[in-house]
Amino acid sequence: MDQQGTGVSACIHHGARLYASLIRPRVYPLAGHDGAAIEVYKLARALRPFPWVHEKGHRGPI
Repeated sequence: MDQQGTGVSACIHHGARLYASLIRPRVYPLAGHDGAAIEVYKLARALRPFPWVHEKGHRGPI
């Protein structure tokens, strides 16, 4: 969820990418996915924000 309250459901990988790229994001677990929210948080800490802007050879947003 971003700072304006807009949220999306995502897999751990894409949720972490988004989390790493937002300002003051929040992550909430979905029912039946115990531990996924903390996994998103932990993975996001190791990711650069907006990697598609910095990585060479990528042709657009993911």
